[in-house]
Amino acid sequence: MKLLIYPDISDQDVFRIEASFPELDIIRPRSEGEALAYIVDADMMYGTITPALLMTAQHLKWVQANCIGMENYIFPELLESPVLLSNVRGVFSDHIANQVWAYILAFSRGLPRYIRRQVNREWNPEGETIHLGDQTIGIIGLGGIGREVARRAVPFGSRVIAVDPGVFEPSEGVEAVWPLERLDDLLKTSDFVVICAPHSPESEKLIGAAQLNRMKSTGYLINIGRGIIVDLQALTSALLQRQIAGAALDVYEIEPLPSDHPLWGMDQVILTPHMAGHGPFVQDR
Repeated sequence: MKLLIYPDISDQDVFRIEASFPELDIIRPRSEGEALAYIVDADMMYGTITPALLMTAQHLKWVQANCIGMENYIFPELLESPVLLSNVRGVFSDHIANQVWAYILAFSRGLPRYIRRQVNREWNPEGETIHLGDQTIGIIGLGGIGREVARRAVPFGSRVIAVDPGVFEPSEGVEAVWPLERLDDLLKTSDFVVICAPHSPESEKLIGAAQLNRMKSTGYLINIGRGIIVDLQALTSALLQRQIAGAALDVYEIEPLPSDHPLWGMDQVILTPHMAGHGPFVQDR
């Protein structure tokens, strides 16, 4: 059995695969040209498949993606082929949920405000804080990450509601899960709106000007799902007009976010560079 790994991974990880599956013949091309040559008789692939690679493969049975999002893999040739496709769902869930709660805690204690004052060497303790036991967390997408976000709300006493088109039973810490048609109800009710949904045709620009207008003026929007779910221009406008209290983003409609984008200078915004999934043990998993 031949396993093609492309893009390449570390020598240490390859050694571990070899130790667990000594019967595998592992191939590690260094370029797409090499990958095209070697995939001809490969049985399995770990990494990123392209239409060109798939069309060249003659014996491929399984592609293991090296990510959660499947948007780059959903092309007609693969969908119509008998090749099995799987992702790494669950590998990043705890790290990303921790990132969400880092945002929530930062906003609740006013840390963005105090960090900016620190940079300016300004001693000013004034500013409101938020009691999380009085807050409602609204989760869009109650998959693995959404469930981990909800579970972490329990010790803080926060109420959690969610919308999801395919989940019908609440998980730990979730008071109610509604169909996506009740998104407006979630937006009107929530103090923190957390987007954990994957990219799909239905989720593109799911949050635009109309949806932001339905949020509380004291509400915060957090997006660790996919950047294309939030209309960046509409969000920027809502923040400039103080229509909502703030936002924390790890993913963006445009990546990398241009250095001259207005979001960089907003005191009620936390920006991280698509790194919420970073953490120990990810590659081990």
